Amino acid sequence: MKSSNCFKVHSENLLMLFDELQKTYYAHLSHDRKEKETLFEHSKLVSDYCLMLIDAHGIEIIIDSLIEKLNQNMPIKNHKEFESLLKESFLAAIIYHDLGKVNPNFQVLRMENELFLQDKNLSIQSYHSFLGSYLYANVFLKRIFENEKFSIEEKLLLYFIVLLFSSAIIKHHNSIIDLSFELDEQQVDDCFSFLKTYSIQFDNGFGKNFFLSAVKILEEVNKLVEDKREVYFSLFATTKILYSLLTASDFYATNEFMTKIEIDEFGTLSKPEKEKLIERFKTVKPYNKDLYEKLEHYHSIPFEELTERNNQNLNILRQKLTAEMISNLREHSTNRCFYLEAPTGAGKTNLSLAFATELMNVDFSLNKVFYVFPFTTLITQTFKSIKETLEIDNNSIIQLHSKAGFHEKGDGTYGNEKRLYLDNLFVNYPIALLSHVRFFDILKGNEKESNYLLHRLCNSVVIIDEIQTYNPEHWDKIVYFLANYAQLFNIRVLIMSATLPKIDALHENLKGSFISLISNRDQYFSNQNFAGRVSFDFTLADKKRPDNEEKENYLIELSEFMIEKAEQYASSKDEKVKVLIEFITKKTAALFFSIINQDCRFEEYKILLLSGDILEFRRKQIINSIKEQEFPKVIVVSTQVVEAGVDIDMDLGFKDRSLIDSDEQLAGRINRNASKDNCIVYLFDCDKTSTIYGSDSRYKVQQTDKDIFDDYKEILVKKQFHALYEKVFEQKSKNMRNVFHADNSYYQHFKNFNFSKLHAEFKLIEDNDSQQLFIPIPIPVSFFENISDIEKMEALTGEMEYVDGVKVFEYYEKLIKMEFDDFTMKRIEFKKLGSIMSQFCISVYRKQLEAIGDMLHPDKSKYGFQYLLNWDLCYSPEYGFDSRKVETSIFI
Repeated sequence: MKSSNCFKVHSENLLMLFDELQKTYYAHLSHDRKEKETLFEHSKLVSDYCLMLIDAHGIEIIIDSLIEKLNQNMPIKNHKEFESLLKESFLAAIIYHDLGKVNPNFQVLRMENELFLQDKNLSIQSYHSFLGSYLYANVFLKRIFENEKFSIEEKLLLYFIVLLFSSAIIKHHNSIIDLSFELDEQQVDDCFSFLKTYSIQFDNGFGKNFFLSAVKILEEVNKLVEDKREVYFSLFATTKILYSLLTASDFYATNEFMTKIEIDEFGTLSKPEKEKLIERFKTVKPYNKDLYEKLEHYHSIPFEELTERNNQNLNILRQKLTAEMISNLREHSTNRCFYLEAPTGAGKTNLSLAFATELMNVDFSLNKVFYVFPFTTLITQTFKSIKETLEIDNNSIIQLHSKAGFHEKGDGTYGNEKRLYLDNLFVNYPIALLSHVRFFDILKGNEKESNYLLHRLCNSVVIIDEIQTYNPEHWDKIVYFLANYAQLFNIRVLIMSATLPKIDALHENLKGSFISLISNRDQYFSNQNFAGRVSFDFTLADKKRPDNEEKENYLIELSEFMIEKAEQYASSKDEKVKVLIEFITKKTAALFFSIINQDCRFEEYKILLLSGDILEFRRKQIINSIKEQEFPKVIVVSTQVVEAGVDIDMDLGFKDRSLIDSDEQLAGRINRNASKDNCIVYLFDCDKTSTIYGSDSRYKVQQTDKDIFDDYKEILVKKQFHALYEKVFEQKSKNMRNVFHADNSYYQHFKNFNFSKLHAEFKLIEDNDSQQLFIPIPIPVSFFENISDIEKMEALTGEMEYVDGVKVFEYYEKLIKMEFDDFTMKRIEFKKLGSIMSQFCISVYRKQLEAIGDMLHPDKSKYGFQYLLNWDLCYSPEYGFDSRKVETSIFI
């Protein structure tokens, strides 16, 4: 027997409202305008999709829990009635979102409905969203007002929640969501006459006062709630998931009418599918099979037996680390948030898969996995690794970034691109890998397309890598959103890194909420099999930093030191050596690159340049040549882009010192697998660190805190990064004692339900006027996947060996002007083209554009890209911009 308070029953009851309609109202016309969908048919289909999404993602129990938390934290006495009405109003906001389509102007002008006459006096014109919001609100205002069991406080809270939900209806066709406090009095008056259309009998004065008193209602609710953080976040999260379900259900329902494509699979793992993945993880890779067969054995091996540095002990340490993580996870499996601090070379991808499969084995409600990365390179590497380890194809996993293009499933199905488009848009895949910007936009953003995906996070595993790369300015917000969403939506969060800031310490009430899965962290980091992977040499770091006049001589001396160390290493390694040197600016990197290219002592070396103005295909060429050991002696001259998850394994490193954890990131590119001896990172001091990191709180602490400044070397060598992070936290925590304190303006936005500012003031990457620069060079066809799409745009040159950037851009211009009967097909074409165009693009900022302003094509630079004209005069794929013709100091 179904509960009277379940969504299914509420849906059946809510749909009865449409029986009150005395005329036929339409919601949609087909593309050819021959077929019409009634308002009831659409609302019923929206309800059906909403219930399917709720069932697929286990959302009903989460909504019940959200309501229960409100009950616990607010002065609610009539629990059962409060819960029932709140739950019904939640679902009603989704089913009733188009009630406003009874507007006669909408019926005449949009639906071509001959049963109605246009009313030119209506202030709402042909719009339906505000009218729908008004009608929805009045259905529930009447019931709240007339319910004598509710106290004044209970009614106030319910009125406000209806206001929140009705705002989602007002904005359901907008690109953003926000509370609508400023409403037009004439529009409110004009809406009153439509109450009778649905037989809603209610006093006009009350409904009008409700909408025009929105600000006062919020003020009264703030007095009632006081500073209860849980209440504000619960209401924020409830409104966002409502908006997510509303817009997703509406999209699916409208799509079914327009395309006749029914969607009944939403990219979740069933119990048998989970069992299969868990079994594959335990058996496909021999080391995982060995681990699970001897779990207790590996966990109990004493560290004292693993001190000798050799490959066997290294592999045992990796197994021991994984065994310890699994053991700790099993002990704390009901917790929501976890840390995993593992040294470079420990195999974080395998550790993360062990984490995900272990949790899915104990909590059957978990049915999706999200991987979150700061760099595209990490997404593509992990994508391949997961597919291989779990033996899955594109039906089960998707990577989301601009270079990935239109994701097609692994069954070879062709022709059903519209279904694939929906799967791409709503990420209907059990395992998804995405950027940190996109992920946190889902959590805190107020933009429609990012919010589509929020409901998918319910009952999921989220794995976040390299969190130390995020701006420390936002660490407190990151942990606040993660910890709260994890509790409310049953999300299991794993934050992992080799240099891990334990950011829960930033909030007094969240401190200790993240469980560290490695109890013996120092025992692993100090073991010579990991610690001996790379040693640091500070000889050069103690030398005086050169001024501009001295820099060239300084770099010449640096090159002499480098060739000496490289030759020493090669002499004991069959005349083979791979050297990586990193500078803070492109200008210095280019100067050093020029110096060693002109030095005869480097004749035996292949010298490569890797910087922010090098295109993606060239980066891949460099990485592939190093992996395949194409050249016995290699030097890669780079800027800090090499820290961005670039998958190379070098023998010696040289780095212009900057942030402590940035220096460690470079060290992570040296002897990655911990299988070689005598691998050293030499730190030097050439350019001012403040050039790039001046506003970073870690840099400020390094420069101003005596302990950190004096202990820089020891922190780096002994991996005691917590010493730095604790000082950073100390500075930040001074203003964090009470997150709703007036000084903390960001957290005030929760109290004001200011969705726009919650989003705008938490940007992991500041906009900085970044634009895409299109460089129309020929790129080898081997770096592209969907050759058929390139053939269609006639962009292959000569012997079909290259893709011509000029022709790619010409096709882009043509596509912009092309007429499509179906907007979805146009978006699919742009998605496919986007991944191709990304191969020709680099990101540039305003100052960089100014430096090359006279080299840009004025007519072609108006379509969302800046177009580099006569690129061969100032740019080369191997070296980027020519420093003799372009001021490269502003490039990194």
